[in-house]
Amino acid sequence: METGVRFQNLLILVLVTGIVSGSTNVSASDELFFNKVIEIPDADDGKRTIEVDASGNIFASFGAVLYKLSDAGNVLEERTFSKEIIATSVSPDSTKLALTLKSGSIGEDSIFVLSTGDLSTLVSSDVTQTNAYILKWSTNGGVLFSNAPDNGIVQLNRDTLVVEATYAGNHTGAMTCVDVSNNNGMVLTADENGLLQLWDDEEDTILQEIQLQSTILDCAFGYDDAYFSISTPTDGIRKWTYTGSELKPIELNGVTQYQFTTNTNEIIALKTSPHPHVIFYDHIDEMILENITMFHSYDDYALLSNEDGRITNIMTNSKIDSIVIYGTSIQRIGVGESGIDTDGDGVPDSLDGDDDGDGIEDNWDLNCADIGISCELLPDENLIRSIDLNLNETSITVHQTFTLNKATSASIRDLSRLSLDTDVRLSLAEAQLFADVVCSNLDQDTTSMTIAEKVSIENASLNFVKMECSVKDGMTLVPSNDRTSHIRYSISLTYDIDTIFEIDGTQIHVENHRFPAAGSMTELSDQHPIRITVSGPSIITKEYVPWHVQELQVTMDVEAVEAEDEKLSPTSILSSPIVIAVVLMGIFAIGFVAQRLYDRMSQSGYDIVLDDEDEDHFDDEDDEAYSEEDTFEDEIEEETVSKPEKRTPPRRRSVEKTSKRVPVQAKEAAQAKELLQQSSNEVVRKRRARRSEHDTVTTKRRKLSDTQIVDAQPRKRRAVKRDTSKDDEMDETLKRFVSDSPEE
Repeated sequence: METGVRFQNLLILVLVTGIVSGSTNVSASDELFFNKVIEIPDADDGKRTIEVDASGNIFASFGAVLYKLSDAGNVLEERTFSKEIIATSVSPDSTKLALTLKSGSIGEDSIFVLSTGDLSTLVSSDVTQTNAYILKWSTNGGVLFSNAPDNGIVQLNRDTLVVEATYAGNHTGAMTCVDVSNNNGMVLTADENGLLQLWDDEEDTILQEIQLQSTILDCAFGYDDAYFSISTPTDGIRKWTYTGSELKPIELNGVTQYQFTTNTNEIIALKTSPHPHVIFYDHIDEMILENITMFHSYDDYALLSNEDGRITNIMTNSKIDSIVIYGTSIQRIGVGESGIDTDGDGVPDSLDGDDDGDGIEDNWDLNCADIGISCELLPDENLIRSIDLNLNETSITVHQTFTLNKATSASIRDLSRLSLDTDVRLSLAEAQLFADVVCSNLDQDTTSMTIAEKVSIENASLNFVKMECSVKDGMTLVPSNDRTSHIRYSISLTYDIDTIFEIDGTQIHVENHRFPAAGSMTELSDQHPIRITVSGPSIITKEYVPWHVQELQVTMDVEAVEAEDEKLSPTSILSSPIVIAVVLMGIFAIGFVAQRLYDRMSQSGYDIVLDDEDEDHFDDEDDEAYSEEDTFEDEIEEETVSKPEKRTPPRRRSVEKTSKRVPVQAKEAAQAKELLQQSSNEVVRKRRARRSEHDTVTTKRRKLSDTQIVDAQPRKRRAVKRDTSKDDEMDETLKRFVSDSPEE
């Protein structure tokens, strides 16, 4: 966007006499914070502007409609024009309001001076013949400055709007600013091409002309007209003497509007990046006195100050149909009146819209347990203010959570939306911006000291570490048309504990208090009653609710969690070093026992080791027959086995190549006898005979099924040396069992 177009949306700040005498008699506020939103039903589309007079009346335009409103938001007057209103400005004496309209046909009035009383026209003219987005009253209110029809600035008579002078000079681009000195009769003009001109308003002559390589955002005379200055995007606020010597700049970049105050050192500056905020800045000591951050966009604002010159209110327009007001306090109707005050907010129940302080208006407070008490007097413990103390041996975090009512919550959601067309739900980033604004507008030092005084741990002191703000509920993913959800936000302060102490048995004392009001949006929330909890990673959680304002202090004893009561998660169990060590030792022990058993079995005299090179394993009954010839010097044993019944051969399965030792276990005598009796009809045992060295032993091969695959490779059988003494014992046993057989 071109610079000239951009500045059409940034109106010159007009500080009103009586409010800001001569545009310069204001100074830093007493911690301004978001107060309220004034909604304008069925507001006209188009440009928005805002002004304020000495009485606090607000003049706001929406498109072609101009409203006069009280500081409470009531519409006092309303007027509609033929064209969109481009700019507005209230005179120093608060009796007149100047405005300009969007360009129309030749001869159609484009500039008006109205009475601030009833918005009637005092004088109008077509003299500007353009979209005059600049309006500026002189210090005494005698003349009015606006855009010239071509380039430059025109000076108009207040009563007739006749052109008294034109300040064009060498300006070739759109004008970005104009300012008028208070005492020495000089006019300062600047354009989007970086040309700055200092004029003598009596002789219409140029005193100084400076061509810059950067864009000029705004211009102003310094305190007591000691110098003139301009603001730039990257070079801060640059200053010159009237002889043309440049002074040390003010280190504030990107200031779109600014004004010097009656305080020699102080200026008020508006910045729109990265987020809109108003800065009260000491340019001598180069320090920020106050920074009021907004969570919404706007392009015009007005300041209201008290009789001491302190800013009491900032009023801004917005992209939605509303006016936003920032102030130093909340005006509560009925404060101090007599009567029963259930929630302790200073307003009696007869005048209080929320008697129990849970953020739910009385006429909507209907959902509660039937215990004989009206719901409007029975607070929802999930919505009241909470103070959560999270404690360990070295630190404590104080979480305070507040609830905003439905109307305020809906307004904040509308203002927080970055898009009006496509955004239907608030994003996490939009919600976090609001939370950041809550924290940034608090005086961190004052807040941390106040809370440290109200929360104490016996025999210990607290050292502030950090402050954080977050939105708990009511913003992220909430639809833009939601009008019922409450916003819950938290302010958390973390402190280090200066001594190491025994946490078990420690006492925590909390004094009843309101959250520090300076710069605090918490003033919009009910502060009582309170739910207070104490918790921590190694302590038993305790809760006290409801805590009413009449109770001055709550003392809570801290109890540590006993070891046996600790609940271990599966993750913690598996990750425990002790458990890991036990598991490893168990695995080692099992492996050791298995090795010993293996070694013992390997030493048995009845072991037969089979090496199966074909990697096939068969049961004994299904094993293929084999034939082999062996020559023995001593003796042979021949066994004839009856033909087994036909069976379906088992499915072959692939096994790992291995050697298996098959132990032959000794049977009990009775078991052996029984087995021999059952098989006597099938088995014929021949007595052992001595054979000659020429005899051979023949073993018959069983016929395998035709469907069974037979490996052509011969099976190998390894002979294991037998213990002959054990063989003799087995022979004697077999003799006895066979002799007892009926078939023998």
